Amino acid sequence: MKGTTLPIVLWAILGLVVITAAQEEERATVEPALARRAGTLILARCAVCHTTDLISQQRLTEERWTATVEKMVHWGADLSKDEAAVLLQYLTARYHPGAPDHLPSIENELAMTELPRGQTTATDGPLSGVAASGAGLYRHNCQACHGEGAVGGAGPKLARNTILKNDGAFWETVLHGRGPMPAWGSVLSHQEIADIHAWLTTR
Repeated sequence: MKGTTLPIVLWAILGLVVITAAQEEERATVEPALARRAGTLILARCAVCHTTDLISQQRLTEERWTATVEKMVHWGADLSKDEAAVLLQYLTARYHPGAPDHLPSIENELAMTELPRGQTTATDGPLSGVAASGAGLYRHNCQACHGEGAVGGAGPKLARNTILKNDGAFWETVLHGRGPMPAWGSVLSHQEIADIHAWLTTR
């Protein structure tokens, strides 16, 4: 009887190991669209106060990541409930206790998942921006870097900036990023970008 019990126990342990490994692999798989949006949010909302390394070096459980995101929001991180949920989904999938010690930096991962030039997440076509809507969108998405009233800060001054008169350069920069500025094409719709542009032209 003992001779048959041992193989059964071994097979059970082996099965548990296989299931656990499969679960870890599934958790570590992050869709490019999620990685783009989460990476953009991290650079825009979190990196204004601390480096991204402070995030990527962590290996936390879902419970601890939840507590961390809630704490950051309490301390002033400008995240909506939907944005916090996106971040939490990304962080628990990428930086869980079973994740490898060495993973690409958030900046590198964002660069690797960028949409090809010319490909966007919204339908192309001329849009009429609504300045009244753009004011709130700017405060929530741009002000942390470009300053209140678009007068500049960590990012350049946008009020009366010549890029506002160059639609091609403006849209290319916002959609795909430039230098330290992340790509916003996976976070903002074309209409929202048009609204922000409309508001900026009133400054």
